[in-house]
Amino acid sequence: MLKGFTKFIIPDHLLTGVEILSAGFFIIILIIYCTLYLKKRRFFFTKKIQPELEAWVTKAILEDSEEGSRFNIPDHFYRILKRPLAKQFIIDELIKTKKNLTGVASKNIIALYEKLDLKKESLRKLNSRKWHILARGINELYSMQQMDTLSLIYQNTNSQYEFVRMEAQIGVVNMTGFEGLRFLDVVNYPITEWQQIKLLDQLRSAEENRQLATHLPKWLSSANDTVIIFALKLAEEYQQFLVHNVVVQCLEHSNTAVRLQAIKTLVRIADESTPQILTDHYPKEKFTNQLAVLDGLVKIATVDQAWFLIALLDDESDIIKLKAGRVLAHCFPLGLEALEERGKAPSGPYQDIYLHIKSEMGR
Repeated sequence: MLKGFTKFIIPDHLLTGVEILSAGFFIIILIIYCTLYLKKRRFFFTKKIQPELEAWVTKAILEDSEEGSRFNIPDHFYRILKRPLAKQFIIDELIKTKKNLTGVASKNIIALYEKLDLKKESLRKLNSRKWHILARGINELYSMQQMDTLSLIYQNTNSQYEFVRMEAQIGVVNMTGFEGLRFLDVVNYPITEWQQIKLLDQLRSAEENRQLATHLPKWLSSANDTVIIFALKLAEEYQQFLVHNVVVQCLEHSNTAVRLQAIKTLVRIADESTPQILTDHYPKEKFTNQLAVLDGLVKIATVDQAWFLIALLDDESDIIKLKAGRVLAHCFPLGLEALEERGKAPSGPYQDIYLHIKSEMGR
């Protein structure tokens, strides 16, 4: 068979194939060489300007004037800045330094950024069609607190590119605190779990916004499920008791994740009606959310839920039995004794449940 195949191989075609393959290898090697060469040049160039940059940053930190008006930057430094690589390196270094500074020192870093006219470089990136360049420009502008670019950054909070809108959303919150959350009115892309964590982290350094409760009802009825979940987390984190009834309505949402967060939020902003609301809702829920209800009842259950919990001790799931027993033991004076009595039963896991909960309570 092999002999029959080889008779179709034309020597000229074979030679052409070898030449094409060789040319391909040569191009790959050339690309690798050029890439490594450029990286090497970039490395040595940044090493060359780094000492002088560090000197200027140190001077900026020690400068008495908040305006940085006495920065005397030599002409050769401006000549260095004509190179895009130098501009980007200096911007990155200033941002990295500013993250560890506050007060006058932080303001002087911003002043140095502006005096070196680096803002133009960041603004130029906002016009890029490449999402990673656009995201980088947004990060630079909000990191340097360029408040006059707020509207430009806000326009990207609903960008089709995930990393662009993430940077824009963090940017507006970083610059304006709770007021920056107005992007929740219009965003129709999902807000990822990680993004929600980062937004909450940004808000922890913001001044308290007493108007948050007035915006929450709108966000809690959003068509975007992730906006609802994030709004529920805001209500939980900042204990927005005024939206308790609106959060209760979220228990009927079709999305399991929304209902789960609603349960957690209600525990945090509970009033006297909340324990009964959760126990009434319990039979409608999926297993994971039922566990969340029982975890929450450990903190807020009252005597009115006693019979509900006792009934759950006969549930087919041992996990439900354990969690119901934990609520009884923690929330009712004779709860642990009731579990001890149930533990005397000849069958079932009740003795193990009793001993486990007793150990948890340190008795």
